[in-house]
Amino acid sequence: MTGMGIELMTINIIRWIITIGAAFLMGRLITKVKMPAILGWLIAGMLLGPNALGLLPQRLMNTTLYKVIICWAQCSFGSMLGTEIVWRKIKSYGKSLVVTTLTQSLGTFAVVSMVFAVVLHMAGIPVYLAFAFGGIALATAPAPALSIVQEFHTKGPVTDTLLPMAVLDDIVGIAVFFTVNSIIARMVSGGSVPLFI
Repeated sequence: MTGMGIELMTINIIRWIITIGAAFLMGRLITKVKMPAILGWLIAGMLLGPNALGLLPQRLMNTTLYKVIICWAQCSFGSMLGTEIVWRKIKSYGKSLVVTTLTQSLGTFAVVSMVFAVVLHMAGIPVYLAFAFGGIALATAPAPALSIVQEFHTKGPVTDTLLPMAVLDDIVGIAVFFTVNSIIARMVSGGSVPLFI
């Protein structure tokens, strides 16, 4: 690696540290008005990210180191969620939890897909893309819910239902998204891609 490459990498790491520090401070400020810290982190990320002030540039976000750290953080949040879910609790909520999750997940998929289908049809764009957008709309992030629950030490039936529902919602989202994508890939390839892929 050249001297200039090391210098650029150092500057990017410093920018990253500043961004994380700013997000932490913004989280602390937000908690002063009785809001969850994660809201401050999100605001700082939007303001300092590549689409606003650019303190955290896209070239840094494209580096292998950044992607590895992000994957590690996602795995950590996934592990935290896994420790929060007790299958006995899911079983105790039974049908109501499963029916509610399926209704809101598949309902979201249907509504978003229909709206995009109409818009894409009017624009002369292939309508099958509407189902891809419907699948994307199912993506939810259970980490904010977990963060709020842990920060405010909430207890009760809503909290007990929220986390299992968020995880089950993601399971449905993943199943729908990859099923839709496999069907679209088969359609686009003229049937040359096997459906099981």
